[in-house]
Amino acid sequence: MFETSWARGWVLATFVGLGACGGELELEEELGSELELEFHTSESGLCSAVSPARELMIRHLAVVNDPVRTRWTGSLADASDGAWHFGRLMTQMAPPGANASDFVLAWLRQFATNRTINGQTVPARPAINQLISDWPKLANGKLDLTRAPLRLLAIVNRMDLRNLAQGRAGEGRFVFGVLDAAGNPQQFTVILEYNLPATTQAQLTAWANRWHDLGALGASTAAYRTALQAVTDRFARRNAQPTRPNGSAISQVRTNEIALAAPWELREFRLNANGALVEVTTALTPRDALNGSAVLRDFINQNANAIVNNRHGVPLSIGATPFRAAASQNNIDFWNAPGISNANARHVFSLNTCDGCHGAETATGFLQIQPRVANQVSALAGFLTGITVADPVTGTNRTFNDLGRRATDLRSLVCPTVAPATLGSEADLEAPLGTRVH
Repeated sequence: MFETSWARGWVLATFVGLGACGGELELEEELGSELELEFHTSESGLCSAVSPARELMIRHLAVVNDPVRTRWTGSLADASDGAWHFGRLMTQMAPPGANASDFVLAWLRQFATNRTINGQTVPARPAINQLISDWPKLANGKLDLTRAPLRLLAIVNRMDLRNLAQGRAGEGRFVFGVLDAAGNPQQFTVILEYNLPATTQAQLTAWANRWHDLGALGASTAAYRTALQAVTDRFARRNAQPTRPNGSAISQVRTNEIALAAPWELREFRLNANGALVEVTTALTPRDALNGSAVLRDFINQNANAIVNNRHGVPLSIGATPFRAAASQNNIDFWNAPGISNANARHVFSLNTCDGCHGAETATGFLQIQPRVANQVSALAGFLTGITVADPVTGTNRTFNDLGRRATDLRSLVCPTVAPATLGSEADLEAPLGTRVH
């Protein structure tokens, strides 16, 4: 996910033809000067074009404001009723037969008290109690999930995170912004990140074709939303992956916020064996106290080859010392230590961390997808759309355009003559590849 040829994917690839998409005037009206990228080849058929705005980062108002799919009556009988609504998605994630309101409340309450994770204390953020208090309630006092105060920001295709050896064709994601009691967006996002189940090349290709077929439809049309729901239902519905806890294909839920307290903080949650959504460590990110330490220096130096090829993990501990972070607090900085011998290894390692990717390595003010007010398209960080950033240590210019990279990668799946973006094997990693991309 890096911008040089030695690493896995943050590459500003050389594309065969680059142009603005034709025929999508509604996107031009919403996005202003932000161009929808489309990559053309001389070939015909499936591999002729990829539209990031319709196949990869879907933010069109006709989708995120869909009057049926982004609202929910509370019924599960109609598949379209609330198909992209936070409350229904969480209900389908909850243990079968359990009260989904209790499931969501138990998840939220983890912010309210100090928690010990991997030998570290994650300080409470008691302002979560205001969100819980403001959340509309049912007559019995429980959270009304049909009126969940979260607004859909984007539906995201991350097939670039695929690893068939681990049973995944990548991830499908819903990105939500949390609202205050008056319906105003807060600096608080919640991302539901689902596995796209696949173990064979044929299943992988089928996923790629489903996403890519969306590019042939106008994003403002009913046909597009129907086709998009057919894709999202495959990973978000109840029992999408029966062998996993609760039968859910959810890989992780992540929160990025400064609304509850400073500084910015990223937390990660996964379903445990009992089907509860519990806080876990933030993969590929060391604990904050190790930034600048000899422990960090030695880890990067000893694993430089794996790091530059993007095949490294971040262990829970080194010896008796906890290494991986319980949560990532972000002061918009980067990871470094005196004595690191390989500047590229330092950069790749830092870029893979939560706070590095959402900080100085990419010149991002933490959020890659911004919360939005009603009837406005969410803005994207330059890391996704194209930006050149000076390396915070060496000053070397590093160019990012991750949606461009993802487009090239998707086209490689639907067009066998196109080489994929540089992808490394991750069969030895303890964490899902999706946690590499913050």
